[in-house]
Amino acid sequence: SPMKWRRLVRAAITRRWSPVDLVHASQSYSTTTHNNQNSSTLTNSRLGRTVPPMKWRQWLLRPSLWVALASILAYWDEDALRGHFIYDDDGSIRLNPVVNGQAPWTEIFTRDFWGTPMKDVKSHKSFRPITTLSFRLNWKLFPLSPEEQGDKVPGEDRTRGTYSFHVVNVALHGIVSGLVTEVSWFIFPDGGPEDIIAQIVTGFVFGLHPVHCEAVSNVTSRGELFMSFFFLLAFLSYASKIHSGRQPEKSFNSFAAIYIYPWICMALSLFSKEQGASTLITLVVYDFLHNHFSLIKLYQSIRQGKERAIAFVRRAVVLALETLIVCGWRYWLNGETKPDFIFDQNPAGFAVDRFTRAFSVTWVYCLYIRDAVYPQYLSVDWSGKSIPLITEPSDTRALGVLALWCISALSFLSMIIDVPSRYSLRMRFYRTAFLNAFTAFLFCPFLLSSNIFVTVGLMKGDRVIYLPLMGFCLVEAMAVRSMCSPPRSNFARQFTSWHDNSVAKICHAALVLQALLFCRKVHERNIAWSDPLRLWMSAYEINPTSFHTMYNCGYNLSLEKRFQEAEQVMRPIGSADVDSTTTTFVYAMILQNLERCDEALPLVDRALEVVEDRRVKGGARNSDESTARAESNLLVAKSFCVTDLKEKGKALYKAVQTDPSNDYAMQQAKALNDMLEQDPRMREMMRTH
Repeated sequence: SPMKWRRLVRAAITRRWSPVDLVHASQSYSTTTHNNQNSSTLTNSRLGRTVPPMKWRQWLLRPSLWVALASILAYWDEDALRGHFIYDDDGSIRLNPVVNGQAPWTEIFTRDFWGTPMKDVKSHKSFRPITTLSFRLNWKLFPLSPEEQGDKVPGEDRTRGTYSFHVVNVALHGIVSGLVTEVSWFIFPDGGPEDIIAQIVTGFVFGLHPVHCEAVSNVTSRGELFMSFFFLLAFLSYASKIHSGRQPEKSFNSFAAIYIYPWICMALSLFSKEQGASTLITLVVYDFLHNHFSLIKLYQSIRQGKERAIAFVRRAVVLALETLIVCGWRYWLNGETKPDFIFDQNPAGFAVDRFTRAFSVTWVYCLYIRDAVYPQYLSVDWSGKSIPLITEPSDTRALGVLALWCISALSFLSMIIDVPSRYSLRMRFYRTAFLNAFTAFLFCPFLLSSNIFVTVGLMKGDRVIYLPLMGFCLVEAMAVRSMCSPPRSNFARQFTSWHDNSVAKICHAALVLQALLFCRKVHERNIAWSDPLRLWMSAYEINPTSFHTMYNCGYNLSLEKRFQEAEQVMRPIGSADVDSTTTTFVYAMILQNLERCDEALPLVDRALEVVEDRRVKGGARNSDESTARAESNLLVAKSFCVTDLKEKGKALYKAVQTDPSNDYAMQQAKALNDMLEQDPRMREMMRTH
């Protein structure tokens, strides 16, 4: 009642409660709810009295709400929200027949993420109908301008349609950040001020971390956001029933919260992005660590016939069967063909030598950790030779790999054997919190991107650690909690005043500085993702050795008519023997604009020979359509460097004949024909020859 609320406020004033005490009071109702105490009042042991539920006031004080708002504001930039479709957005949205309405929406369930039928040999096998359906709704409710759809209409607002796509991504990121904060309650559940601070730190570090820019600012990466959303919902449903340590009550609500809702969320997470397959694995790992601590202790409990241990095994078996059913269905949808990945996409994963593969793949993990701690070297592309492989034991990077293996081995060993009884409850708490962070929220969500069980189509990508970064955030929050907690030992209590005043203040100042630096980097990356040239220029500064980065940077520079810079960037990969025939075509056009056709023609002739070799070789990547388009484009490039009208006409005629669907070749041939029609002397000269 209002009277009781006024009494609470007066008590806060007279007892000089700190803001943390008030936040603690606001969360007490949540604490009783998580422990299945269905009561209309809340009890705060720290305050020593019973207070009424705060209803909407309680929600205003929840850390998750403010974390969600801060995460949204960090990405709310008009220039970024109205940015272009970029990178893979053309393939996943603008040219996707299911998204743009050229195919019925029901074909979402028979086509892959890029609009190719799943049974097609060229299919990427990335089946994400939840994400694709959200794109379809975006397209339907907020149509793109004619220019965005490919029709050049002067005066049209180019960003009218992209705005809604970006807004949905930013809103989803805010919701996921709020859910991360709610989930952290189950890792830091005591309700003291240090636990509330740990929850806030977890949420804010996750929501403001710059490594998330690729997942949030790139529309195509919406699958990461949906996958994380359903993943966290499954965890909240499951953990709310098993967190108390007691046997869940035998009711339909408990059964649904443990078995049905998580299964549904796991399926939705998997069909948003493939990494969602590990959802139920995380639940089992958390259940095990929270209620049984070690495999030896669990084994002893099972031998003693304890119902709590037997119930855990029963839950684990059911969740494992549910995972196998959904994953088996998902695997069956792939058909009889596999994704057509190539070595240059993931050299570490496709390395033949076992030593090279093991050390190089693990070194990529080390780079992810570096990005989590120091997110300075962020790039959109790490393919090809971007990350040198570790081929020799003498490579100094092998020390980092061995250190990571040792930490991982000790962590998994700690899950097998219990800590000695002489360890305090506080040390046991930190052990459980660290293992949950490392195994349940870092290792499990990252499992399908780790190249351990399957080789994926990328060597390193910021987007794949969107949800696994939560494990790092929990570890940082645990460190902050340990520094902000009051000392427990008699020796430490002698320095209590120094600890409370100095260490806590330094810790808080460091967190504020970290948040400011993260916001600055988020703004920088967010703006970069709004424009193709900015994105690839920043990528080229960080990673100048990637052929893919060189191509895209040079191509976008040429679109801005900065041909001299584009030529310098693409010079190392201009030959078809170095990279692809598409790269040679773009480089030849750049040389033509610089009036250096004498250099372009030999490159084009060699590229045409490579196209013939590809046609003979065959395969999914050398289909008749792709080789015809490559040859047609090269013939167009050749026509620009030919001065003789007869040879120019022959080249363009052959380009159109080779690929009649090549609009660019048709345009150039039509332009030449119009020029001849307007000049009778040239037309007569062509007839004579």
